[in-house]
Formats: sequence, structure tokens, C-alpha cells
Amino acid sequence: MSATIIVDALWGDSGKGKVCAQQSIRHDAELAVRAGVGTNAGASVTTDDGRLIKARQLPTGWLNPGTRVAVGSGVLVDPEVFAGELDRFDLADRVLVDRRCAVITPEHIAAERADAHLMATVGSTGTGNGPARADFVLRRAGQAGDHPELAPYAGDVAVEVNRVAASDRLVIIEGSQGTLLSLAFSADYPCATSDNCTSAAAMDDVGLNWRLATDVIMVVKAMPSRVGEGPLPYEISAAEAQRRGIAEHGVVTGRPRRKADRLDLELLAYATMLNGPTKIALTFIDHFDPSMRGARDAAAITPEVRQLIGRVEAVTGAPVTLLDTGHRLGDVIELAA
Repeated sequence: MSATIIVDALWGDSGKGKVCAQQSIRHDAELAVRAGVGTNAGASVTTDDGRLIKARQLPTGWLNPGTRVAVGSGVLVDPEVFAGELDRFDLADRVLVDRRCAVITPEHIAAERADAHLMATVGSTGTGNGPARADFVLRRAGQAGDHPELAPYAGDVAVEVNRVAASDRLVIIEGSQGTLLSLAFSADYPCATSDNCTSAAAMDDVGLNWRLATDVIMVVKAMPSRVGEGPLPYEISAAEAQRRGIAEHGVVTGRPRRKADRLDLELLAYATMLNGPTKIALTFIDHFDPSMRGARDAAAITPEVRQLIGRVEAVTGAPVTLLDTGHRLGDVIELAA
């Protein structure tokens, strides 16, 4: 029995896509499955040869040639985005979308962009996910199995996820956004997304039997960021982020990511309670300590980073098993559990 859930502890943009790709390659995963809301969150991975991969619909596990990819039934699908990634990444022979996924239409996108509350107050990405989710709840949305562009790739992802996990082949479930953006758990409502973003929500999105889950990797960004509205503890100015060389931009919208100077340990403890991590991936270490940029050996870990690891482990009760030290896929240090 083997399924690993990858979940973001805070507000997203923590490098879940890189962790998914790295784990798929290292463990030769059989299947990587996208959980989460839909196309309102993106993942970016830079390969060691400098190729930048950006995805909004499909999980990045396909970077391992032997890993098949799928989209769980709880995830909204935009046929145009799906087709673009299918073609760009050449995945037609190893992709599955659940036939029950609700479909995002151009009308959903137009409705979201015309909604002043969503765009100005909430800080929505304008990708149509909110209106599509509302139509799904009201049982008005179309489904992937009935859509001409999606039907050839449609099937029952829940059956496949549980079959593979029960056969002791690894399934990786890649969540989206972050725990503190969860619709029902965020303290910042209405500045939240349109569903929950916890480990349990990810399992629900893909139909995984909880008995088959073996690990929850909670991704913790060493210097958190947030796109859109809502509070960000210990936020620094955009000018300060630029001065330090740690400015970031969102994958989906290109908007600047607001940056924090350090972790809020109380919020990290809350995220731990909700997600139950068994392992921690500590990411963007090079923003926290630029001297570690690109490091790939544990001998390079500085005293400051070791102190940070200790604080994170003390709060989460889980071992830090992965350090992300730079933008390339191989810029990681693996640590023993």
C-alpha cells in the first residue's frame, strides 16, 4: 500500500510541483494525480538543463518518463489548458482525466472576471474556477466524460488510484494552493479559494481510500509568500524583496508574490494539526540563506539553516527530509527521516 500526498502548509507557491517531480523521479512513481481546485494555481519546475516547465492542470510527475498522470474527479478542468499541456508535454499516451470532473467554460471565466467582489476583494485569478465550482455544486456544470476534447482521455481515476496504491506501486497526489487558503479553514474568509487544500481534501479529490495513504509530505516555504488579498504575517515590501534578490511572480497571473521575512510558527502548528504530516519538505532555502543556493550536499547546510530545520521539526513533529536550495530540479538535499 503506497500513496504519498503532497500538501502546502501555508498560502501556496511553495514548490509542490518540484517536490512532486523529484519524488516521482526518485521513487519511479507509477502514477501522479492532480488534486486541488483546478487551474487557478500553477506549478513551475526548471530542469537541470535549464528548461522551464509551467503547468496549471496536470501534475509535474510526468517529468519521470515512467510516471502516468491523472486529474482527480474533484478537480475542475479547463479543456483549453488541458489540451495545451497535453500537447506541450507530449502526454497523450499516459494521461487520464476523471470523467466526473466539472468543466470550466469561457462563460465561467468571463463571469469571474466581471465580478468585482471576486477580482478586487478576494483577489481572484480570473480563471473561472469560482463560477465553475458554484455550477458544479448546483449540478449545472458539464463533466469531462461528456466533453468532446476530454472524453478520449476520460475514465475513473478513483479506481486507478486505489488499484495502483493497493498493488504497492507508488501513487503521488499533488495538491494545489495552500492549507491557509482553504475555504472552510481559512481565518481570512472571503480571501480564500473555492475549496479546501488540506491532505484530507486532496485524498477526497482523487477518491483515495485513506488506508492506502502512507505519507503526507507537507511543503513549508522558508520565507512564505502570498498572491492576492489577505494578511501575510511578517510581510516585507516589494522593494525589500527586490533588494534581497528574492522577488517572485505567480505562475498563473504573473502578479508579484508578496513575501514574508520569516515563518509564523503558530500558523505552521495549525497547518500541522490539519494535515498530519509524516515528512517535511523545506523549500526556498536559498531565499532564507543565499549562501546555500544550488547546494546538493548535506555538508553545505549552514548553522542558520540547521536552526530553522530544528524549529520546523519541533513545531510539526515531523522530520525535514528534503531541502530545496535553488530553482533547478536537482537543487535539493535529501535528509534521513
